[in-house]
Amino acid sequence: MGQDQEEREEGRAAVSSGRIARLIHPDFRFGSTSTAKALKLVELGVGGFCFYGRESARVVSETIRLLRAAAKTPLIISSDYERGAGQWVSDATELPPNMAIGASGSEAFARRKGEITAAEAGAMGVDWIFAPVADLATNPANPIVNLRAFGDSPGSAAGLASAYISGLHSRNAVSCLKHFPGHGGTAVDSHLTLPVLDRSLEELEALELVPFRRLLARTDAVMAGHLKVPALDPSAPASFSRNIITGLLRGTMKYDGCVITDALNMKAVSDEGAAAVKALRAGVDILLYPDDPFKMHEALCRAFDSGELGPAVLDKALARQAALAAKISAGSLDRAEPACVGCAEHKAFVKDIAPDCLAWAFRNGSFSLKAGETVRYLEPLTKPDDWKGRAFVEELSRLGARVVPGAGAWKTIIGSFSGPVAFSGNINLGREASAEIAGALAGGGALMAAFGSPFVFSDFHRRLDAGLCAFCPLPEFQRAAAGAIFGAVKAGGSMPVNLRLEGRS
Repeated sequence: MGQDQEEREEGRAAVSSGRIARLIHPDFRFGSTSTAKALKLVELGVGGFCFYGRESARVVSETIRLLRAAAKTPLIISSDYERGAGQWVSDATELPPNMAIGASGSEAFARRKGEITAAEAGAMGVDWIFAPVADLATNPANPIVNLRAFGDSPGSAAGLASAYISGLHSRNAVSCLKHFPGHGGTAVDSHLTLPVLDRSLEELEALELVPFRRLLARTDAVMAGHLKVPALDPSAPASFSRNIITGLLRGTMKYDGCVITDALNMKAVSDEGAAAVKALRAGVDILLYPDDPFKMHEALCRAFDSGELGPAVLDKALARQAALAAKISAGSLDRAEPACVGCAEHKAFVKDIAPDCLAWAFRNGSFSLKAGETVRYLEPLTKPDDWKGRAFVEELSRLGARVVPGAGAWKTIIGSFSGPVAFSGNINLGREASAEIAGALAGGGALMAAFGSPFVFSDFHRRLDAGLCAFCPLPEFQRAAAGAIFGAVKAGGSMPVNLRLEGRS
């Protein structure tokens, strides 16, 4: 081979390497990702970054500007702002989870949630919101979906998710419907192991697939879940399944937009390099959050050089990513001002909607509070100095109750803050917490207030006088819940999931 031909071969290899790198979107996690490493990834040619970790809006904006200034091709910046930018940004607005919106039943609330999220994200330079969750909360044991779902009704979930997408689009953010073909019916955390959705084709069509079918024409992207669905593919997880991505999603459901994997650092994925090749061959376009993006890039280049990954696959994936980037570019000229991040108007929305998002899980009318009464307050396995329900207790006191720790002869309120946490593998109350609650129920009347998962009542509902769901620990929701117990606030929501509590209304 002559020198000219060698140079041409090297040039082609460099071009292919850079094009392959654009399919990888690593994480940028404040507190663990160094700027130097991120800049090396930019030099490699990655297509974007997903931002995590709590930092101020100013630091987020400055970091994004630094990375974009170093990039030779446009970077797509994404984040999991399911609960608003305040989920990850210290001075941004944190919004209630989808299930709280589901309890309200209000599409106007869902749209406004999308508007606020998109405005604050755009003001910082974040383009792509990995939301809405279209999963259904049909399995109480699911440790990772739960509150992230709008509820267990396919029709309601589709309507609320559609309104949320409208809100994102109104402020020029791009959306991502997740986790195809539906993650809510599983019982384990895909961050830890591979979940299995054991439903028939008929059940999938009646439940999980309904929101996706209704929303594919509206969403900008779809995230494939790391879960096995034997009825659709008995061998491969959805994120690496040609049957599910190319056959069902792109073929039967006629979706030709961008498809991204769920995070590839999850333990449901054993070999990132091999998984990346399988995902692209299955019809996926973007590879999200590998543990080692450099090694993944090397694996993809080897697969390309060997012919295992053909140029047609690469071309299609890059074309779909380019179409997504074009949508982002078109909206980037009309971004909200930085002053909107965490502004009073956005925070007022949270306070205003809180009463309409509260829902009584059950209530037999015997539990009430009035000024001057003493009530005991208990958070299982938690000392008073560490209570998460400080705003709740303070509001009870402001309304006239004398609140004392623990349980005993007086009326008792139990505060539960169980919610989905990645890599935890559990969401329901553990044995020790349950035992402490059971002991507390030996005295007078008792109420449980769920500032998280609504499925915590199952072991205790026959011994409780009432169960109130706030669905989140936001201070505005805690104060509204205290008001509802006193009768000063009307809990205007309805339960968006079936708790299967026998003998209770």
